[in-house]
Amino acid sequence: MTHQTPKAFDFGAEPEPPAAPAKPAAAPRAFDFGEEPAPPAATSTPTALSFDDLPALPVPVDPPKPAARVLFDSEDHPAVRDALALARADHPKLVEHAEQRMAALFRRLLPVRMKLVTEWAEGPLMEQAALLQPITELVLKFAQLAVPAQLEAALESTRATPSVFGKLFRRPMTPAQYKPALLSSREQLLQLIADSEVASSNLEASANNLALHGAALAVVAKLAGGAVDAVLEDALTQRRTLIQQAVRQAELSILQMGQVRQQAADLVGQVSSFLTVTLPALEMAQAQGGN
Repeated sequence: MTHQTPKAFDFGAEPEPPAAPAKPAAAPRAFDFGEEPAPPAATSTPTALSFDDLPALPVPVDPPKPAARVLFDSEDHPAVRDALALARADHPKLVEHAEQRMAALFRRLLPVRMKLVTEWAEGPLMEQAALLQPITELVLKFAQLAVPAQLEAALESTRATPSVFGKLFRRPMTPAQYKPALLSSREQLLQLIADSEVASSNLEASANNLALHGAALAVVAKLAGGAVDAVLEDALTQRRTLIQQAVRQAELSILQMGQVRQQAADLVGQVSSFLTVTLPALEMAQAQGGN
């Protein structure tokens, strides 16, 4: 067997790589003056949740109460005309001074309904209750001043000569020592008179308004006659009675305040007489006696 010398591996000539395709000439680019993109923002360190600065909750606001609705827009309505005619006959003085207000009340009250009757004049009633408070406070203040007793003590000091026993156990005040207290009382009385005039005027205006509401309700009740049921008729009677009692209470309070004001004015005159006539005369007599 003939042995042949092995031949080296012949890979032949390596093929040349294909030539890269020629790139087309780049077209000239226009200058770009636009803004360069901003660099990405740096990531901040996450913060813990905070419940300290929570937004305030909105405060609920009650919607305004609607004003009393006028059922009849004109005084020419037959029901309003009938009510005004009856009011002129039953309440001539009120209609003479407040016919337009009376007509406005009729337009609110007619046609008569249970809800209207049970709430009628509620605002004027509450207003009058608030205006009675200053009257009560002024009457109480007048009693606490105790000016009559103070003035009586000052006058007594001008008459009586203390006994030996009185001098030992009680040092009497001289008339001049009452002067500062009487001056203060006089100023308080003058202020009380001024305050009482304002309080009485406000209460009188409120009572007149309440009386107008009561008269309107009385006219409507009379106009309705037997056309309403027993429940509504009873409600009309109760509301009219309540308004009448409130008006009467206001009249009595105004009368009482007038009496207090008169007493205060009398006391102002007496205090002024003591300070300007009696006391100077005593001081002059003492000066002459000393000489």
